[in-house]
Amino acid sequence: MLVATPNNAVADSTSSSNYQNSCRNIRVDETTLSARCRQVNGGSNRTSIQIRGIENRNGTLTYLSDATDSSSYQNSCRNIRVSQTFLSARCRRVNGGSNTTSIRIRGIENRDGTLTYR
Repeated sequence: MLVATPNNAVADSTSSSNYQNSCRNIRVDETTLSARCRQVNGGSNRTSIQIRGIENRNGTLTYLSDATDSSSYQNSCRNIRVSQTFLSARCRRVNGGSNTTSIRIRGIENRDGTLTYR
């Protein structure tokens, strides 16, 4: 679904993301999600957005209570990857061990070639 509306830049922690339906070459670098997304005119645009509201809690990726807060998982997680709308990583536990974990990225959509929060 492509929608031509202004970017409100607020994370909606309850809605699922749908950018994967109209974006390709989806990648993550720490907290930056990037992709090439289809535009309404048929073209495409390379775009990126900060993944907000996710932390590492004792080896498990979890949502912060405020979805607009900056994510902090990148400080204690490695091998950070994205597949469709899932963020995966190997995250440090309090006991020094680590755990492979994943979480669904919520609330991001493609608006006319630009990744935005709903």
